[in-house]
Parts: sequence; C-alpha cells; structure tokens
Amino acid sequence: MAAFVANSRPELLSPAGDWEALRAAVANGADAVYFGLSNFNARHRAANFTLEELPEVLDYLHNRQVRGYVTFNTLIFSDELPEAVRFLTAIADAGADAVIVQDLGLARLLHRLAPDLPIHGSTQMTLTEPRGIEFVKRLGVERVILARELAIPDIERIAGQTDVPLEVFVHGALCVAYSGQCLTSEALGGRSANRGQCAQACRLPYEMFVDGQRRELGDRAYLLSPQDLAAYDLIDPLVKLGVRCFKIEGRLKSAQYVAGTTQTYRKALDAALEEKAFALSRQEELDLAQSFSRGLTHGFLSGVNHQMLVQGRFPKSRGVRVGIVTGKTARGVSVELAEDNPRLVKAGDGVVFDEGRPEQDEQGGRIYAVKPAAGLSVAVRRHVELTFGRGDVNLAAVSIGCAVWKTDDPALRRRLARTYAEDKPTRRTPLVVLVSGKVGEALRVTVRASGGAEVRVFWNGPLELARKHPLTVELLREQFGRLGDTPFELEEVAIDCPDAVLVPKSVLNNLRRQAVEKLIALCTRPTSHVIAEPAALENLREAIDPGTSGGNAPASLYVLARTLGQLDAVLAWQPEAPLARPAMVYCDFEDIRRYREAVERARAADTPIGLATLRVIKPHEEGLLRQIAGYGPDAVLVRNLAGLSLLCESHANLPLIGDFSLNVANELTADLFLRHGLARLTPSYDLNWEQLTAMLRHIDPARFEVVVHQHMPMFHMEHCVFAAFLSSGKDWRDCGRPCDRHQVELRDRVGADFPVVADTGCRNTVFNSVAQSAAEYLPRMRALGLRHFRIELLRESPDQVGPLLDRYARVIAGLEDGRLTWRRLQALNQLGVTRGTLQLV
Repeated sequence: MAAFVANSRPELLSPAGDWEALRAAVANGADAVYFGLSNFNARHRAANFTLEELPEVLDYLHNRQVRGYVTFNTLIFSDELPEAVRFLTAIADAGADAVIVQDLGLARLLHRLAPDLPIHGSTQMTLTEPRGIEFVKRLGVERVILARELAIPDIERIAGQTDVPLEVFVHGALCVAYSGQCLTSEALGGRSANRGQCAQACRLPYEMFVDGQRRELGDRAYLLSPQDLAAYDLIDPLVKLGVRCFKIEGRLKSAQYVAGTTQTYRKALDAALEEKAFALSRQEELDLAQSFSRGLTHGFLSGVNHQMLVQGRFPKSRGVRVGIVTGKTARGVSVELAEDNPRLVKAGDGVVFDEGRPEQDEQGGRIYAVKPAAGLSVAVRRHVELTFGRGDVNLAAVSIGCAVWKTDDPALRRRLARTYAEDKPTRRTPLVVLVSGKVGEALRVTVRASGGAEVRVFWNGPLELARKHPLTVELLREQFGRLGDTPFELEEVAIDCPDAVLVPKSVLNNLRRQAVEKLIALCTRPTSHVIAEPAALENLREAIDPGTSGGNAPASLYVLARTLGQLDAVLAWQPEAPLARPAMVYCDFEDIRRYREAVERARAADTPIGLATLRVIKPHEEGLLRQIAGYGPDAVLVRNLAGLSLLCESHANLPLIGDFSLNVANELTADLFLRHGLARLTPSYDLNWEQLTAMLRHIDPARFEVVVHQHMPMFHMEHCVFAAFLSSGKDWRDCGRPCDRHQVELRDRVGADFPVVADTGCRNTVFNSVAQSAAEYLPRMRALGLRHFRIELLRESPDQVGPLLDRYARVIAGLEDGRLTWRRLQALNQLGVTRGTLQLV
C-alpha cells in the first residue's frame, strides 16, 4: 500500500482501538489514524490489531486517502529487542506512514533499520522544551507529540525555536502525571504505565492529611483525577502558531466517541484553515460531553489553574448534568433541570443519581417517560417528572438534592453509528482528465490524481469526424464525473483534438472504468519502506563497550538528601572501619536556592556533592539549569534532555549522572546517553531483576548507579495538591505557597499514606508509602559487576540517617548478608520495606 503523501496542511489525528473505531475515524473526517498492535503499545487494554492484520488496516486507510500511524510507544527491554525488530520490519514492509516511539534507543535502532520510515516522538518522551526536541531530532524523529502540561505560550516558544513539526493533544482524558514519568502502577502492582499497563490509581479516592491531621474536603475525594480536555475553541490560535497535528485521545473508547469527537474537530480545524469563526451550538456541546466526559476543560492549554483541573467529585465519565432531584413521585422523581432545554433528557435515556459517593453502588436506570412535574405551572418548564419501569430504580435510596446525570443517550449513539455504517468514502482525490487524438487515430485519455499518480487508457477507434454530437467538454465532464463510490472526484477536463470527433458514450464510460481501476491499483500498490540495515541491532550492540568490571571492583555508596538536616546527618556520619564514607552526596531540595548553602557545607566536610535538576523543564525555566551549575557542584544529577543538552554545551567538564527519569531500559538507550556525555546512568525503575541483568549482559555494569533504597516516586504532576486543596489560588502567584508551611500525605482506601513533595517549579511528586529496598540483591549486583549504589532519603529524620547508612554500607562492603540486612531494615522502618520492582521470581 503506497503511503498517502502528506501535505503541509495541519492534520486531524484520531484514535482507533478496533476496526469499528477505525471506520468511525475515517468516515468522520480524520486525516490520519493512530492505532496499536498486539505488542509494544501504551494501550495494552485496547483490542488493538494483530501484525497479520496490519496490511489490511493500512490498505483500508490508504484507499481512503488517510494516513496510518502505528503506536510503538513503550519502553523496550533488552531481551525484547529482537522481537521489536521483527515487528518494526513488518511495519516497514506494510507501508505504515509513521511509527510513534517512546524509547530513545528504539528510535535510534529504527532510524538505522528503515531510514525512510518516519518516526514520531511520543508524548511518553516527556518533551516540554526545544532542547529535548532537538536531541530526539538527531535520532531521526521527524515529529514530536508535546507533553499535555504545556500552555499555548509554551507551545509558541517551542515553535519559535525548532523546525520539528509539533503535535498537540486537543481532546480526551488527561493523565494527572507527566506521561513517561508515572511509576504508580509499577510501584503498587508491577504494571508499568511505560509498558501500556496503567492501573489508573489516579482515578481512586484519597483522603488528605495535613501535618498529620485529616483535612475535611467535603465530597471531594478524587484528588488526583483530572477532568477531560476539550480544546475545540483553541484550534484557531494553535493553527496560527504553527501546530502541525491535532490529536484526539481515546484508543480505549467507543467508536461513537471517535465519530463524535472527530466530527467536532474536523469542523473546528476546517474553520481555522478557512479563517472562519467557529463555535459549537449548545446541543453540539452537550453531544460532545455525552460521548465521554468527566467534565470538559482546556486542561493546561490556557495556563495552570489548580482550582479547575481536578474537581474531585467523581473519577469516571458522567455525561451531561440533567439537574437536581427536588421530590419523589409514585414511580419516579421530580427534577429541576440544569437548563431550559427540551432536548436535555427524554424517554430511553440512561441516568444515574449522584449522591457524592461514586465508589459505592449508585442508583440509576433508563427513563420510561418525561413529563411536566405535577402541581406546577406550565410556565415552570425546568421542573419535570422522570418515571422509571417498576422496580428499575430503588427510589428509597435516592436523596432529595442529589444530582442527576445522563449517562447514556441511545438516539445519539444511533446517529453517530450511522455516520460510519455504510463505509462510504468521505475524502476524495481530485482528478484531471485530458483527452487527445486525431481523425483516423486512437483516442488517448490521461487521468492525473492530485497526489501525482497518473494513468493512460486508449480506444483504438479509429476516430471519425463527427457529423453531429461531437465530443465536447460538457459530454466529457458528464461521463467522467460518474465516479460514484470511488475515492475520486472530477476536478477538471480538457480536450486536445484538432477536429470535432465522434466518441460514443459507451466508450467514454468504459475508458472511465479502466482509468479508475488502474488508479486504484496504482494507489494501493505495496510500497514498503526499505530495510537498509537488517543487522542494525547486532551492529549497534557490537559497538557498545561491554566493560571488564568484575564483582571484586571497589564499591561506592551515594546518598540523596532532600533537606539540609539530612545533608548534615550524612556529612556527619562516621562509618565503622573498614567502611568508606559516601563517594558523593546528592541534594534534591524543594528550593534550589538552598543548593548554595549545601555546596558550602559539603565543601567544609570534604565530601563531593551533586545537585539534582528538576524532573521537567519548560521553555522559560532553562535558567534554573544554569543556576544549578553556577553553584559549583562536583556533579549534576540530570533528569531530562534539556539538562543533558545545556550542561554538555556550557559546562563540558562537569560530570553528569543520568537519573531514572531518562527511562534507560535497554543497552541501546544506555549507550546513546553515555555517548552524549553522561558519566553514569541510573537504570529505569521499570526493570525487574531479569530485565536488569539482560541489559547488563550487553554493556559495562560499572557505568550504572543503582538505587538500592528509596520511596518510589510515583506520580510526578503539574497539578499541585497544595494549591488545589489548601488555597483558593490558581497557581504559584496567588496560592500563598502552603507547600512551604505544611506536610501533606494522601491516604488511600487501605490506609497507606503517600507523601507529597513540591519542587522549585511547583510540580508535585507523590511518593510510595513504603520504602523499596534491594538489600537482598546487593551480593548478586556486586557479582554482576555493579559497583555504584545509591540510597535516597525522603522524610527520614537526621537521627534515622546514620543507622540506615550503617545497614547498607555493611552489606555493600560484604560484611553482612543481604537477608540479615533486610530483616534489620524491616525492624528499623515503622512501615517495613518492600522488595518492590526488582522482585526476584
């Protein structure tokens, strides 16, 4: 299948989790569709498509002039790389229009394997500023999907500093955490979001504890569950600043949702391209919300607003708000409608009664009838009675004052389903037809499609001089315009005949059919992407330094402190002989201005010090990186591509250590970063023991710094729970900075307390309640050749630091068995410790 030739017009990109959704996207005006295969995609729960189906999927799309992008947007483990190559080879052979990739090592591999197969950088790459985009551009990435936490001014700054086409999410569910930076499902259940297995812990209820005391928040319990994104009214400004692609989220959603959202954004984008005003009618707004909605907002596109993003009252789609229950009747309820709209609710609609406890069984059912509420004036149009089938709803459990939501509208579903039921072409390619010939010769017909495809057909004739009814432009247009259900439409016709010639209509009809058949065959002819380097994986692996380090090489201990008190405790720690002091202490403070004092204290204690960057850098925050380097540390713990790029350019002699957030899950990614100037790397927290050892078989273990004790950083969010629930402010300018005065934990349904910590950029990290310890694994790690080990503190008091370091220092030095250390750590920590993601099987 020949890939449809892209043009410079902005593109509408719709999701497809199955065939029905695929047809819905195409029928309602998508320029391109993105979908996943059975493996290696970030929506593991979607139906997805098999590798064997892929040629058929792409045939279907290309025959309808729609591009097809394959999502390959997960981290790839070392032992999966050969299977990944098999999939990528098949994707290239099938003629996909692009592959959406998260793993940087995989992007590097794919660019060598099939250089002409376009690579799009997934939002899982956490691309938030120009330097990171330029970094992945050098790997062969041709388009980037920006993080959803960016505002329009951020996108404008990025567009002004890179020529890489930008793709932006404009509709659908919002993750509370930065994509590619959420380790919650991995930490709590070994189901990594970076592997397409998100367990959606953000949609669960939490209680907030402030300085140890429960904070009453009324009916707000879903503190990490964002409302959904809807930016149809922002398409025009995004087009004007140069956004190349507008993306709808929803590979797990229904075909009706895909149809409705694609319709809406097709209209919005067309209006922007034609420079026309655009607005949805009230009914169109309601229909959009009905298809799927937790409440619709601009997300972060209009800027940070912590009072708007999370309303906290329910975690799932509610649809359209109908009104409030004002009374009960024999077979139903009286309701004050939310608006004066006779189409708001009708017989057959499904509703639910919202008592403010969505985690419990809620009453709801399908409406039998809607009529004016008894005893009220006809003029009071907003009061109606909803009745239900006998026994369908337990009316005794419905409270006066509760909200009513319309969760299902069968008429809307049927209307949307009709848009793709007949599978008629919605996007037609314009054709230009040229007819030429002379009396006594054959008739030649050349048909050229707008994309450049061209065919010729002939009638041997010979042509005769017409006595009446000669061939005219009008006749030619009439006969060649009969293109029916073909993917073509007639744009222009021309005749190049010196004399008036006679051509029967039947001949013209036959020539039209021949030309269309040839064009379709030409447009669907397989045009696979060339596999330029079949042994790309083997060649890349051969170029990697496997290292010579053995298990007897000296081991080094590193400690990360989050407060000056913890730093002082580390600096004052005096280990018993023959244990060594830390090779370096890292500082990861909420306020980086305190780094200056930290460096001074470490210098006074003759201890090397490293300073951590923020996890995320936005376009206006580059100065924070320069500020960190300006404090004169001995190293920087780099957590993003911006930090790597800037510090390599401006501080070439400053040692850089890549942290876990760079998502190093295989040796190709590791080698890439080492070649770009990192001294050491922290392996991805997505790796279990077998996956870690598989990577270390191909690369020098001495280049890795493994975290052996930590509270796993789960959610990393632009959303600030301090500002959202402890203030009335929208952002850092008016929130009063409650994060400076309070400690906050979020308690889940089983009573686990998850600490929340803010950073200099006002972003929050939610940490696991229980520390993860690799104490039992340390002897095996030493045997593998690992020799750099890190302990990360969270809220340990200064008095707790020394005993914790003693335990790990002894096992790292080989003076204590890891199992004994584990038992002592269990006793040392109030909540115990967990083996976490490294769990041996």
